[in-house]
Amino acid sequence: MSTQETRKIGLGIDTGGTFTDAALVDLETSKVIAKAKAPTSYQDLTIGMLSAIDAALSQTSISPSEVRLVGLSTTLATNSILQGKGGKVGLIGIGWTPQSDWQLGTDKVKFVRGGFDSMGKQLEPLDTAGLAQAIDELAPEVDAYVVSGMFSICNPTDEENAREMIAKRTGKPVVVGHSLTTELGVKERTVTSVLNAKLLPVISEFLSSVSAALSAKGVNGRILVFKGDGGLMTMESAKERPVETVLSGPAASLVGGKALSGLNTCLVVDVGGTSTDIAFLDDGFPRLSTEGAIVGGWKTRVKAISMWTVGLGGDSLVSVDDSGDLTIGPHRVVPLASAALMRPGLATVIRERQETTFYVAGKGNLSALTESERLIYDYILKSGPVTFYEIMDGVRQVILVKDNLEALMARANVLRTGLTPTDVMNVLGIYTPGNADASKAGLDLLAEKTDSNPDVLARKILERTVTRVGEEVVRKIVEDQEGDIPNERVIRQMLHALIGEKTFSGLSIKATVDRPLIAIGAPAKELIGPLSERMGVQVVIPENYDVGNAVGAVLSEISESMTVQVYPTMDKFLVLSPLSSPMQYSHIEEAITSAKRTAETHVQGLVEMAGAEDVRVRTEVIESRFSDGYGKEMKFVNWIDVRATALGKPRLDR
Repeated sequence: MSTQETRKIGLGIDTGGTFTDAALVDLETSKVIAKAKAPTSYQDLTIGMLSAIDAALSQTSISPSEVRLVGLSTTLATNSILQGKGGKVGLIGIGWTPQSDWQLGTDKVKFVRGGFDSMGKQLEPLDTAGLAQAIDELAPEVDAYVVSGMFSICNPTDEENAREMIAKRTGKPVVVGHSLTTELGVKERTVTSVLNAKLLPVISEFLSSVSAALSAKGVNGRILVFKGDGGLMTMESAKERPVETVLSGPAASLVGGKALSGLNTCLVVDVGGTSTDIAFLDDGFPRLSTEGAIVGGWKTRVKAISMWTVGLGGDSLVSVDDSGDLTIGPHRVVPLASAALMRPGLATVIRERQETTFYVAGKGNLSALTESERLIYDYILKSGPVTFYEIMDGVRQVILVKDNLEALMARANVLRTGLTPTDVMNVLGIYTPGNADASKAGLDLLAEKTDSNPDVLARKILERTVTRVGEEVVRKIVEDQEGDIPNERVIRQMLHALIGEKTFSGLSIKATVDRPLIAIGAPAKELIGPLSERMGVQVVIPENYDVGNAVGAVLSEISESMTVQVYPTMDKFLVLSPLSSPMQYSHIEEAITSAKRTAETHVQGLVEMAGAEDVRVRTEVIESRFSDGYGKEMKFVNWIDVRATALGKPRLDR
């Protein structure tokens, strides 16, 4: 048998906010064989995906049929939540009603009697007649149901009965709260379930189209989807629990940083076009968010890597604030270098009109456009990058152009241009992605407005961008231990001094980091590399750093986790699991042993069913104690969390 026939090839795909990356990886050595990028195609993500795959395959003799495993990381779930996309969801709450200020993600809501207490004891019998009425009333208005019962993680009986009734009466998809999280908090558990139900049609359609597109390409290897906690899940699981793919892109960068650098204890810093993501790796394990992922203002119980994400990247807007200080971000714009490819002669227009703000047609959901928004969008689409006044002249309708334009930009239907670090690197010859003359015209204009030398200003912008990356590293470290650093001018100046950009007369300060920084992302060399000297930190820029997310997407492991609680009562110890009714034990050791057995057996079974081998299970026993009101922990245990996590390498046979 030849080497070509026996090699194990993986394909990592990451659909980012700006580019879609593809990487062909030798799964036995973790070495990158070929890589490519293509612009992310928002209307149909598979277009950019296939373009990147074709470009990567063209560099090698590998045929599509040799790909044994596909790892997919996508921003689709995150972006769908941010943009309010998804199916119509009907929520049925059992045994509780929301507080007046609660937002649960849907206005299709019914509440019925029932529910359990925190010990799993029934508070009130399930109102089956009321439940049937609620199901029937919601049926014509919704695509899917969510059932969220009071303390359902302690006793899931009501939710399971409701699931069965909905299936019989409607046949529509049902999401039950206890199936997604074992954490307390009915509001967060409900929001998580509602978001999951909304994403069902979005992710299902996407994954089906990906599978069909890859099959047509001749790629028939196993497809696994990257989760926000750094693990992989099957296509089937992703279609059932799509909310778990939230923040999968940033999580993939952490796994990619580990794989490419070979380091287990580090900070991974991923700088892209739109954002910078920063996360810790401790002895090979990512730090997980203790509260769950927060997406678009929704606080969820989705397990996700503790990631610091900020609007800072190569395509961030460069501007000057009221005090005359340079600011980078947080808004993403289309670099002038890229806009000039859509409108030849843009550099001349910039110089003539003394303007760098133009509007270009984006993608996003166009189905909800008003008549006025459609007029503006169609004009911009037809005319290419245009100024605000060109829109007013071109539309020639009595409409509020400014208000409608802002609405279009809020939904990413329209994007604006501006001077960016990408343009500055274009002018300096560091990175040349587009029309350098347009970039220079924008830089010259800002230099004129700030009475600066263009060359000096270019270096200052690049230096400030590096400073901002270092500033966010410091913010992440401090936030993990003490909370957010106030975003005030004096604090920012202190941070700039810590990063080595600014000095104070009579005061010398400098930040140092006690672990290496792994630099990931296309502009990593230029925007992270200089921190080595600035902060006295080891900066590792591994080979293939520019496709770290795609590499991470295919080199992770299948994972599942579960938490079972042990609660002391007056004379017994209760084991509360979403898999069964409460179990009682006379001794705490017996209860903990039972909880471990339940959690470990369940997650190992899930990972093995998902097609994993070499499965490992890690279990933590975490005691929670009451505070005495003065910040001092009391001696007695309030409850115990027994958390089991199973990891396994994906089998390459289906």
